[in-house]
Amino acid sequence: MKNSSLLFLLIILLTSCNKPEGEGGTSTITGKVIVKLCSDDFATIYATFPEEEKKVYIMYGDNEYFSDRVETHYDGSFRFPNLRKGDYKVYTYSDDESGESESGKIAIIKDIRINANGETVEAPVLQVYDQVSSYEGSSVIEGKIFAYDKNSDFTITRDSFYLSNEYVYISRLQDNYYFDRQRTYYDGSFVFTSLPQGKYEVYVYGRDSTAQGTQDEMAVIVIDSITANKQHIDLGRIDIII
Repeated sequence: MKNSSLLFLLIILLTSCNKPEGEGGTSTITGKVIVKLCSDDFATIYATFPEEEKKVYIMYGDNEYFSDRVETHYDGSFRFPNLRKGDYKVYTYSDDESGESESGKIAIIKDIRINANGETVEAPVLQVYDQVSSYEGSSVIEGKIFAYDKNSDFTITRDSFYLSNEYVYISRLQDNYYFDRQRTYYDGSFVFTSLPQGKYEVYVYGRDSTAQGTQDEMAVIVIDSITANKQHIDLGRIDIII
């Protein structure tokens, strides 16, 4: 009986010393999510930047479902603290470049091993694709359209004013088509909101004073770049001839 009791205690001690993966430890897993903002066919990458407010999940050991999740910070970083030694998986979701997923999403998974208490393990970068048609950014581009009303041979300026109710277009620099357009307000102003990072062309049509166009009009184009989230770009005054 005495030997049985000792064996039972030994089993308890061994079990307590080999706790499964999960919370209750002193180790941490950190990492970062980088997004590649791409065209719908994945052929063009418009911008690459850290993804903020992206959900990242963690699985403990052989669990088939996620055990915890966090959102990335402004710099794309994430952190799972208070973990025990063992094997983990961290993952997030990306648009499916292969087109094989029915949902259009795939999990980007990284295997992580914590070998010691008090260890901080940095996960490999989680790189995801995000198709721009379903992506909403946080930046703004605005400006004003100013018109010069000239005679037929452009020698006389009859009037000049901020132009209302005129279409202004915006396109990504790598594309040959616009994805949005707006009419100017009464004061000639326009604003494009919810833009992600990338390079943009903003343009409006006026008369072609160079006589090189085939339809007596030309696009006046301004190029600028959004390089951060929540950026506000003022293009100022864009002059055209009408």
